[in-house]
Amino acid sequence: MTIDRRSFLGSLAALGVTGGVIAGAFAWRDPSRRGTLFSAFEDVRGDQFIGGAVLETGEVFGARVPVRAHGNAIHPVDADRVLFFARRPGITAFELQRSTLKVRTLFDTPNGRHLAGHGTFSSDGDFLFTPEHDYENARGVIAVRDTRTWQIVREIDTHGIDPHELAWLPGHRHLLVANGGIMTHPKSFRRKLNIPTMDPSLCVIDAGSGECLEQWRLPDHLLSIRHLSVANDGTAVAGLQYEGNPSQAPSVVALYRPGTGLKLLDAPEADRMRFRAYVASITLTEQEDLIAAACPYGNGVACWSLRNAQYLGFIQHTEPYGLSSLPDGTVAVSQRDGASAVFSHERHSQPLHLQSRTPIRWDDHWTAIA
Repeated sequence: MTIDRRSFLGSLAALGVTGGVIAGAFAWRDPSRRGTLFSAFEDVRGDQFIGGAVLETGEVFGARVPVRAHGNAIHPVDADRVLFFARRPGITAFELQRSTLKVRTLFDTPNGRHLAGHGTFSSDGDFLFTPEHDYENARGVIAVRDTRTWQIVREIDTHGIDPHELAWLPGHRHLLVANGGIMTHPKSFRRKLNIPTMDPSLCVIDAGSGECLEQWRLPDHLLSIRHLSVANDGTAVAGLQYEGNPSQAPSVVALYRPGTGLKLLDAPEADRMRFRAYVASITLTEQEDLIAAACPYGNGVACWSLRNAQYLGFIQHTEPYGLSSLPDGTVAVSQRDGASAVFSHERHSQPLHLQSRTPIRWDDHWTAIA
């Protein structure tokens, strides 16, 4: 859906913006959908917000923040508390209180480090784990913070550089870490400084001891490993971004199985060209036997079977970015233009009825809770 500036501002006025808070002023009941999606977004003026959408009513909510946020983490004990992390090379983390739409700044990274836009809580919520890039020493760090004080209590080496996303493997003892392998420095903003020698890897790290239990690399070192989604048995998928000629990218998704390593997922050549060598986010759903990878530059979502890694096809969407599996196993997808939809294994896409009343541009990641 395309929204012109006049319609955009008219809809914004209908929603109401007061003191930096957007709250939905309409109710679009869809009892077939349950849960809440959290995401960062921006308005037509470029103001940045953290918030999300209530699926049953269609309500979009959010509060303004001073910098662009990326991913988020929901507190495992108190789902009213949601953390959002600044986009690389940002340094700040925020907490949104869902019930009041109040925002507070939690912490900035130490000097010489920046966030990667992601983080995750321990199972009890007592600690927060954030991947951070120590750009002065060219190393990846997981900072472990006490969530009572937000002070760093210890650090874990990621055994690579440019750590992007991390996720718990079953049992919450081991972290799966995507080392993107790309050197950047805030002085050059997001410019990539080491493409010929970049070294991405996927690591399994013991969160208690910091020991690297597994480290896997892909055949082509230009495949940067960025985003992760993990199944209940420890199987995981990694979304990739190719730093060479897009037409030469061998794949955009890799499948991880514990102890056996990474395998690139295949697709017909014509569809590989459509992926445009870039995945913005990835999710899997065991109920639907589905792996979904958002390919915004190719205007679609690439799909595989989780069970047998068979390629299923490409669903057309305009600039899809955020993906999240919903409580019923279906997959929600957000588009940069503010539209959103849901689809299943059969790949029949249906609108979520948020786009015509939410004049926003979603950021890269959605996280769903029931």
